[in-house]
Amino acid sequence: MAQFEAAAQAAMDSIPEEFQPYLENTMFIIEESSPEGLLGLYEGATALGAGEGLPERITLYKRSHELAADSMAALVEEVRRTILHEVGHHFGMGEDDLPF
Repeated sequence: MAQFEAAAQAAMDSIPEEFQPYLENTMFIIEESSPEGLLGLYEGATALGAGEGLPERITLYKRSHELAADSMAALVEEVRRTILHEVGHHFGMGEDDLPF
């Protein structure tokens, strides 16, 4: 779990500084597994105001990431991609708008 948390923290730290204020109210949570096999899930309002009043949370599913990666380097990269994908949802991007 410590290695997964470190990978998640490194990914969060890589988000450019100008976007950080928009993520101040967003909780990042790690859960062991997802019943749907998801890598991550964004819930809440967008930074653009849609869904105001809802809590903002990004959940990462550790077991799904472990199953998707065949090495620690691949796991770190998949965690980074998942966080950036879910942050994209926070900024109002739909599935078809996201690069990954």
